[in-house]
Amino acid sequence: MRIDCEVHVFRRESRGATPVIDGSLERLEGAARDCSVTGLVLVQPAFLNDDPTELFAQASEARMPVRLIPPLVRPLAPEVLEEWGRSGAVGLAVSLDNPDPLAESFETALQLGLHLEVSGGIEGHERVAELLLADGHRLVFRGFGIVDNARDPAWDPRLERFLALAKGAEVWVKLSGIARVPDGWAQAAASGMLKALGPEQLVFGSEWPHVAAAHAYAPSYAQTLEWFEELVPDKDARGRMLGETAAALYGFRQLRPVDLTK
Repeated sequence: MRIDCEVHVFRRESRGATPVIDGSLERLEGAARDCSVTGLVLVQPAFLNDDPTELFAQASEARMPVRLIPPLVRPLAPEVLEEWGRSGAVGLAVSLDNPDPLAESFETALQLGLHLEVSGGIEGHERVAELLLADGHRLVFRGFGIVDNARDPAWDPRLERFLALAKGAEVWVKLSGIARVPDGWAQAAASGMLKALGPEQLVFGSEWPHVAAAHAYAPSYAQTLEWFEELVPDKDARGRMLGETAAALYGFRQLRPVDLTK
């Protein structure tokens, strides 16, 4: 199995800003099949805000295996999160900027076996991440886990601290952000992460179809996989990241939400 751990689906009419991109699941699945990708993780794009209705509706039409990452930006009742789990959610997209109001929802997510997908990077949130890990949460950091890519990864103490936090912990890093992070920086960071963490803690996300202004050129799906090959030249490591690591993290082998009523 080859799994892309971050893709976007949305109706064309819900995309308010240019470029207007066709984000249909049909188009996405066709592009994935052409590149021998057989499983998809659907992450809700930011412009759809915090209502995952469309995400779940799109997923219900999927013909290939999918898992969902809806957003958690405000406290939700346990029964809502439990229903999300039954509907294919395996994680929640969160920010660590203000985690206190979400504490009860985080606890419910932990009971349900939902991991937390962190956007916005680790900088300034190391202590929060440490506390979540100590409580038993699994953390997935999107976009390399580092927001500021102005420094050389080989000499960036923040990256060193992040890798020290992640090594041996229930932490995964998603190599994603084509055109949002400079290629040279991404290659150096990916190399360092492979050495420190290995492919067992790394996955790949194309973020396709791209919706941000930085992606105005709208590369093809195949180009995102070519970018991944440049980041990770070792074929065996790429195979592990796309296959075994991604399948285990996102539950493509089995999906059994926990019943909170027991």
